[in-house]
Amino acid sequence: MNKTKKKKSGFSRLLSIAGERKGLLILSSVLSSFSAIFMLVPYISVYLILAELLRNAAAPLQADFQLMSRWGLIALIGMVFALIFMYCGLMASHVAAFRILYGLRMRLARHIGKLSLGYLSGSSIGAVKKTVEQNVEKIESFVAHQLPDMVNVLATVMVMLFAMLRLNIWMTLA
Repeated sequence: MNKTKKKKSGFSRLLSIAGERKGLLILSSVLSSFSAIFMLVPYISVYLILAELLRNAAAPLQADFQLMSRWGLIALIGMVFALIFMYCGLMASHVAAFRILYGLRMRLARHIGKLSLGYLSGSSIGAVKKTVEQNVEKIESFVAHQLPDMVNVLATVMVMLFAMLRLNIWMTLA
């Protein structure tokens, strides 16, 4: 019976490479999600301010300026929280990325140290150096920047879809 071990790919491979740094990646994702949610607060605030102005379109001076000021302040606070969560999420992802890179480089160095000299004499030092430096660096870009951005986009789409479904199901489906 031939059992072939299935190789992990995608996000599951990243988590296996991350090892003990999984917690930082998950923390980064959670913080990026919170950032996405708070980024939507100013839009909601503007919507509610405009709704108040439209309710009193005939006599704008009768609009509740205290209500509009409160929503303006809520928009500002929402944006500040969004930026704080984004900063913390990016810091967590960067720390995770650099720790993962360090671990990968150390494993590669140990592996290269165990290789026979015959293998190394058949390979150029540039190819080995490229693998250890440049190819491993590609992981940093994904973990530190693209992963938090993807989570942020996914969270924004999910929250907006939920909000739109609550407003009008048929319009959302269209």
